[in-house]
Amino acid sequence: MRVIFAILGFVAFATLSVQAAPGVPPLGASLAALPGITSAAAAQISGLPGPLPPPTIYSAPTPAPLAPPINPGPAVVPPAGLSPLLTEPGPIYPMPERESPSYSPPPTPGPIDQQKMQFYHNSLLDQQRQLEHSGVSPGSERSREIQQQLNQPGSR
Repeated sequence: MRVIFAILGFVAFATLSVQAAPGVPPLGASLAALPGITSAAAAQISGLPGPLPPPTIYSAPTPAPLAPPINPGPAVVPPAGLSPLLTEPGPIYPMPERESPSYSPPPTPGPIDQQKMQFYHNSLLDQQRQLEHSGVSPGSERSREIQQQLNQPGSR
């Protein structure tokens, strides 16, 4: 396509901008040559492949529907009788009794409880220090309560 426009532009510029000089064909002759030039350019382009056909989409054929199964009727019992595996539900062999694992009881108090008790003990000591720092006598009622709680056997 670019070739055609380039040739057409050049021919039009050459024929319009140059005046006919002695020995040069007139403008009409140049314009008459234009269809031949454009057909040559079109022949160059026509060698290019055209648009491709759309792709063929393949879809698998749908299988024919199957007839429903036919009921064969009741099963025939073998002459030797049914297997005890089929007639007696439950395990073949008795299940062994499991021994209960001997876990030791969890330590009392547990790690979380120990942390809580330690925190409580430390908070009582902090309260006691604050009271002493603020000038409250160790014989005051609040100081005695804190001391009693600190002296309890499970407080630490």
